[in-house]
Amino acid sequence: MLETGQILFSWALQYSTKIKTNMFIKICELETIVPMQSFTRNFEDKSTENGFQFIFKCDLCGDGYESEFVGSKSAKKKSFFNKVSSFGSMVNNNAYLAGALGGQAYQTPEWNKEREVAFQQASNEAMSHFHRCPRCHKYVCDQDWNEEAGGLCSDDGPKLASEMAAAKAQATSGQVWTWKEQQAQVPYSGEIKVQQTTCPSCGKTAGSGKFCNNCGAPLGMKKCASCGTENNPSVNFCGNCGSKL
Repeated sequence: MLETGQILFSWALQYSTKIKTNMFIKICELETIVPMQSFTRNFEDKSTENGFQFIFKCDLCGDGYESEFVGSKSAKKKSFFNKVSSFGSMVNNNAYLAGALGGQAYQTPEWNKEREVAFQQASNEAMSHFHRCPRCHKYVCDQDWNEEAGGLCSDDGPKLASEMAAAKAQATSGQVWTWKEQQAQVPYSGEIKVQQTTCPSCGKTAGSGKFCNNCGAPLGMKKCASCGTENNPSVNFCGNCGSKL
């Protein structure tokens, strides 16, 4: 019985040493990941467990070039990377080690190597969509690049046509607002006339009521009894059907 216990203890010690060795190797693999290098520092990593995609942005306007999505081969092994059952499988699991080092569970050495390759390819493709200003060393898009200024970004070599058009529009806008403010401050100098209603029956000033103040005649429109059209109170015949009012 004693010999059996010694054998089991020796086996457990060897197995534990092997586990620690494998764990150390995996940690070294994760820690020696080379940082991604790009022609510009202004980029966004949109990579997920299933694949890799990046956006490289203009240093001036922020518009960007988005690379095509590249699927991850290691994503197909998800069940293997995320399998955590016993103690032995846990310490040998790449996903567990990645999570233990502060990363996502799917950021295994294989996944990181795939991302590095995808990033370099995307960076090479995006480089053709940007220009590097020799003066400020910024990477800008075609919209913010001025070839006529000797190859400078729009900050160091403004586009004259655009700047002149913008200045002209701003000056015109300022003139319009100045004219409006001046017009708002000018008092009205015209003559204000008060018009009074004349009674169609007696010909005198009728007032502002519905009936004449002098003779009591109605001041409203005359409604034709034949067609219902309303007519001016001073007319004697309907303008629509000719009937006598």
